[in-house]
Amino acid sequence: MAKKPRDAVFTTALWDGNSKIADFEKHLERLAKHAERLRITLPESFDQLIGQAIIDMDEKYDDNRLLNITFDCVEGVFLTKSRDLPKLRNCNLDSMTIPMKKWLGQVTGTKHGDWQFYLDAKDLAEQNGVDIALLIDDYCIIDGDRAAIVVIDEDGVAYFSESIQSVQGITLDVLKIGFAEMGIPLIKAKLNERLVARSSEVLALGTGIGCCKILTIDGEEVGQDNSTISSMLQAYLAQHYSNTDNWTDLCEYSK
Repeated sequence: MAKKPRDAVFTTALWDGNSKIADFEKHLERLAKHAERLRITLPESFDQLIGQAIIDMDEKYDDNRLLNITFDCVEGVFLTKSRDLPKLRNCNLDSMTIPMKKWLGQVTGTKHGDWQFYLDAKDLAEQNGVDIALLIDDYCIIDGDRAAIVVIDEDGVAYFSESIQSVQGITLDVLKIGFAEMGIPLIKAKLNERLVARSSEVLALGTGIGCCKILTIDGEEVGQDNSTISSMLQAYLAQHYSNTDNWTDLCEYSK
């Protein structure tokens, strides 16, 4: 990964280990939006370049993995690197809060080249015996170290961060229809202490972790034991990924 934020833009997608990517168009859209904010000019037909880069990968697998797709604008090339899906996926998590690092300009809230802070936040959480770090600014949750945070209040309304400093989540975007089908309004808001204190569930949503329910924040229990929204969203995600229409065969892009 590049060391300066404007040296690269990336996305992390769900990959079948061969030639297919889930929600590929959403990832392309996010790459383009984040590149514009970072003042990075993507190559023409960058979708085809990504497709070819993945098809040309030496490594192939028989099961789903995470695939980091990075455009290194210093070298002018797309780089790909895969890793196993995390063991903690669609499960319950414990969390801790840490201050959000903010870059100047339009950098914060993009998938940029200086990503070490998020990796360090995850590591710090694990060193403290919990599973995920919640990134805080002005007493509000902005993001997770690798997931978007959604707070379900006692009235059955779902809130996600209104801050431009939060990273646009692909999984949250996928689940918008799921929330609607369940009759749950999805609204931007400040995820402050008061909202979290009266929540029925606090969720972490990400390509890697799926839909996880956060049980504790800084050692304090949050949410209600009888709330089942997380399990319904997990079922929705499972159905989404089992639908072949939501996977793109990159052989079509590499021609």
